[in-house]
This record gives sequence, structure tokens and C-alpha cells, in this order.
Amino acid sequence: MFNLIMGNEPMKAYLQKAILQNRLAQTLLFIGLDGIGKSLFAKAVAAHLLGPRSADLHVYAPEGKSGLYAIDTIREMIAQEHEASFEGKGKVFILEEAHRMQPASANALLKTLEEPTPETTFILLTSNLNEMLPTIVSRCTLCHFQPLTEEMIAALLQAKGHPAHFAKWAHGSASLAFELAARPEIESHRKTLFTWLANRPSYPTLALQLAQFDAMEEEDPVKGARQVEHLFASILMWHRDQHLRAVGAGPELLFFPDEPKRDPVPLPQVEKAIDQARLGVQRNMKLSVCLAHLLSTIYPIPVAYS
Repeated sequence: MFNLIMGNEPMKAYLQKAILQNRLAQTLLFIGLDGIGKSLFAKAVAAHLLGPRSADLHVYAPEGKSGLYAIDTIREMIAQEHEASFEGKGKVFILEEAHRMQPASANALLKTLEEPTPETTFILLTSNLNEMLPTIVSRCTLCHFQPLTEEMIAALLQAKGHPAHFAKWAHGSASLAFELAARPEIESHRKTLFTWLANRPSYPTLALQLAQFDAMEEEDPVKGARQVEHLFASILMWHRDQHLRAVGAGPELLFFPDEPKRDPVPLPQVEKAIDQARLGVQRNMKLSVCLAHLLSTIYPIPVAYS
């Protein structure tokens, strides 16, 4: 059933057993990083329940520049849920990025998730459980997926002709690894950040350079959010490397062995600054402003905003 999907063997065993014993919950919530196979698992479950390429499989994703589910889309899905299936085997609804529902949309879905029609299965996917409405979560059976190993991602990259080293920076996400391999500007942004971290330039200069990062906000909201999160994770990994260097760790233990050695900053201080920057991005603040605040928190020097 899941033979062509890499990783998450315990989840394969759980889902296979639930399906074979006819005990699969009608409302499932797949939780885990983007790019670790949640969507592949959901579609494999649907194929088993309905057959391949069934007209009764309905896949939904956030829409438009906002990257959110419109309430009209949710109402349309609810209406489809009450209609008869085309092939008589039931229906499966897959909701990608389910945390991107505004409260009004999520509340409209509550009753349907609580009492789905017979032979209807809902599979919600999320990479951010904290952003989901608790009443939605409480109506679902939770399935936690783990990141892929570096070796797994390296094999996937090489199979497509990409360098394996991107696997080390992908944080367990195959889709992020492929994105890094295909988009050199992401690596350019990361190297720019590392130059600032290593050299700590004057903040008037820094504030002007930060404007280049705001272009990421104009892209697909879901991809843009993933790329922003990669930048935040890279900042944390860079500082982790400095702590390992301070205790004499070899290059094989470092994420970025070619970076220069600098005095380490306490990791809790870095993590707190990243959390504040992440919250600012979620509240639609410009990424340049959030990064400037992040860097000034780690290295307390007055920032000149442009």
C-alpha cells in the first residue's frame, strides 16, 4: 500500500492495520513538516479506499495571495460531502495545509468533521499544529509523521540528478531539499545572512541590504513561508555550529563547516530572537524588519530602519 513512499515505517504499519481491520477513523489529522510524505500517504489511503484516480477523491489547498482557505471553498466542500459518490465506494477529502483556515472557515467545518456522512473520510494535513483551531483538532485522530533522514533525502536528490549536500540543510524535508537545489537564490540569501552573522556590519548598511528579502513575500505564500522558515533554521544551525567549534568538534559534525569561527552566542537567546521574528512574519510584518529585529536582539546594537 505504501511501498513507494520513503520513511515513516511506524505510520505505515499503523495505517495498514487500521485499514485492513476496517477501523480507520473517518477524520484524520496528519501532522509533520512539509515535504516528508504526508500528502503521499493521504493519497495512498484514498487510493486503497476508492481505487486509483477515483472521481470521489477531492483535494483542497489554500488559495490566492493570502494563502488561506476561503469560506466559500469550505462551504463548497461541505456541499460535496453530502452528495452521493460517483462510484459508490464513498468519498475522501484531503485538505492540504489545514492550519491555513481562518476561524470562520474552520468553524463552518466543525459539524461536518464531527458527524461525517457514512463512507466519507477526511484527511487534514498540517505542518503547524499550534495554528489549528483546538476544536478542529479535537475532532480528529492525530497521526504524527517524522522527518526523513539525511540519507533518505540524499538518495532522492541523487536519483533526480541533484547534489546530495542539500539534504543536510533540508531539516528532514524532501520538498525543501529539492527547492534548495532548484533555486540558487535561496542559497544566496542564506550566504548573505551568514556574512552578516560572521562580520556584524553596521546596521545602516544592514537595513538597506535587508530589503532584498522582502521579495520572498510576493511568491506563493506556502512556498514563501517554507523558505522563510529555512532562513530562521539556518541562523539557528549557524550558531549551533559555533558552539560545537568552541568545544573542538570536527567538521563532520557541523552543518556549515566552511563558515568562519566566531564567539558563540547563547542558544536560548538565539531561539528567543527567532521566535519573535517568526511571530512578526505571521502577523504580516515585513521580513526585512523581522530580520533586522532578530539580528539586533542577538547582537544588541541600535538598528537604523529604512
